Amino acid sequence: MGLATIVLDNLPLLSLDLETTGLRPKTDRIVQIGAVDPFDNAIQFDQLVNPGIPIPASTTAIHHIDDAMVAQAPNLAAVFSSLRVLAANRVLIGYNIGFDLAVLQAEANRHGLEWEWTGALCIRQLATIALGSQAMLMISDLEALAQHYNISQANRHTALGDAVMSAGIFQAMLPDLKEKSVTTLGDAWRAVGELDQTRLLQANAGWVDVAALNQQTEPLRSLARIDPFPYQHRIHEIMLHNPVILPAETTVLQAAERMKLAKLDCVFVGTSADKIEGIVSERDVVHAVALPLSEVATARNIQLGAMMSAPVITVREQDFMHIGLGRIGHHDIRHLGVVDENGALTGWLSLRELTRQRLTQAVVIGDKLSTAISAEDMRSALQELPLLASSLLADGVRGDEIASVISGEYRSSLRRAAILAEQMLTEQGRPPPCDYAVLVLGSAGRGESLLAADQDHAIIYADTADSAQQAASHQSWFEESGQLIADILDSAGIPYCPGKVMSSQPEWCRSLKGWQEAIKSWIGKSRPQDLLNVDIFFDFALVHGDAQLAGRLRRMMTERAAANRGFLKLLARNTGGAQAGMTLFGGLKTDNGRFHIKLHILLPLIETLRVLGISRGIEAQNSAARAEALLKTGTLPAEIGQFSEDIKFSLKLLLRQQIKDISAGLAPSSKIAVEGLSPSERHLLKAIQGRIKHLEPLIQACLFDR
Repeated sequence: MGLATIVLDNLPLLSLDLETTGLRPKTDRIVQIGAVDPFDNAIQFDQLVNPGIPIPASTTAIHHIDDAMVAQAPNLAAVFSSLRVLAANRVLIGYNIGFDLAVLQAEANRHGLEWEWTGALCIRQLATIALGSQAMLMISDLEALAQHYNISQANRHTALGDAVMSAGIFQAMLPDLKEKSVTTLGDAWRAVGELDQTRLLQANAGWVDVAALNQQTEPLRSLARIDPFPYQHRIHEIMLHNPVILPAETTVLQAAERMKLAKLDCVFVGTSADKIEGIVSERDVVHAVALPLSEVATARNIQLGAMMSAPVITVREQDFMHIGLGRIGHHDIRHLGVVDENGALTGWLSLRELTRQRLTQAVVIGDKLSTAISAEDMRSALQELPLLASSLLADGVRGDEIASVISGEYRSSLRRAAILAEQMLTEQGRPPPCDYAVLVLGSAGRGESLLAADQDHAIIYADTADSAQQAASHQSWFEESGQLIADILDSAGIPYCPGKVMSSQPEWCRSLKGWQEAIKSWIGKSRPQDLLNVDIFFDFALVHGDAQLAGRLRRMMTERAAANRGFLKLLARNTGGAQAGMTLFGGLKTDNGRFHIKLHILLPLIETLRVLGISRGIEAQNSAARAEALLKTGTLPAEIGQFSEDIKFSLKLLLRQQIKDISAGLAPSSKIAVEGLSPSERHLLKAIQGRIKHLEPLIQACLFDR
């Protein structure tokens, strides 16, 4: 469902206001930002900003913010990402919001930052619709409008105070708007679009004409596109917590009493969260007692172990919602268990809850990968990825979120290939000789894969061999399994890695002890190939098998790497030379009109966050998660957070280019066509490239000047 069809009092909104150094949108600066959710006052943003220029006395007289008050405040670049996160997927409202949006756009351009918004509504324009243009001649400003609707004017001329006032006015005018047949966002956009004189005056003043923008963008959204909701949200956001686990000896009567008391629609059968045997739903209980009266007493004593459904179909907490939806549809069930990375039960999903969230209306790719029985089945599913990515991008889903979805599908592919390989060997009478884990490496491990991925995977297995001969036998089995995995993935459309970073190769297939020794060597010797191996391997993620093996290896390599300063110094040098992406005169260096955005922007930023993360002992792999964890240490400058935003912006541009190339019958690559960029996108790319030029001294200061 598009935003235009949502009624106004159900809209995701953010009331926004700025205090500035003046009234010229292109040249004046922000000194304070205030924002609040009109329907939830607990969601607020209140921040002084150092404008970097003196604040004129004439404006200080209005908002009472002077140079001394902002002297120690962060600059806009340091707080912008927080505002952007809060504003994401919300319609912005405010009194004369066009001015605020124009100032924000100018400031974003000045600092080389990305600024986009979902949509906007001007409170003054809405009031003109609600009260009439004649009435608005008498209601000349925000204070008068607040007085008309009996809204408190506390903290007037502070950003947050004015945002709160605008939010209150918006809620108060909803009945008046309904009387004018303005009930949905689309109605409001159409109505304000007819205020030609007001819009012309504001546009001539350099303000953003929000009505014009809304008219241009909304018709472009196709109702037939894939609903992005299940691809944006993860299982843990909707799962039900505190599952009840009952022994198999529990009777139906006891279970029914427990379910009634806790208002549950299911219970799990087992001895603990990591030893779940089955599930019993309220439907199962009803069917068990749906007997003649003479038999009900007997039915009540049936034990859960005799009637439970087994095994329990599960999803992981970090899976996207579409995985759960597809799994429920494929197995024709009403409940899914939710497990953590170690396979322990942490909650459950019910079809009832999914229906409440309207997920059953989503058109989803489905659960084809997790149920594939051949490489051909996997190829069929993976061929739908470009369409999915294109639909999500067109619906405004962020590039990094789409990359996370794509990475999830690649992980699912690797997981399924590992399962199929094990089945093939087991059918030959050769089951796995010991516990093992399959790891995805590189961009898929970070959750940042796009549409030009190849294979990067490894195997780690337990040290259970008690002789050299048995150790060789174990290694042989896992290398053979790795080769089957690689062959399945290649047939499914994920090509072999040109650098042979695959679990079919002995250097990427080792026992736990073997991996520990390899990592010690990489960190200790730090030769060029060692550093390359670190870049590839340190972002691994478990996709199949024993989580404890992967966890032990992660802790060991994180601790050892963080303690070796010489290794960190050499690893930091990998970010050098990034300025090669710029021409002598500061332009973007291209080859046949294309800029290598992965080489010149993504890799330096990703490697910077990786080396800083390693230095602080941070185990997160995703770049955004690393940046967030780094900032929480309080030992790094705020600009580290901007690197994460720069990566997200670059991923969006690259994904858009890959989708366009695939549509044109071209192979997706890591380069973007510069001519396809808007002027603001070119400006932002150059600003990011400028920041990258200073990465090496920044890293040195963060690593060695502590």
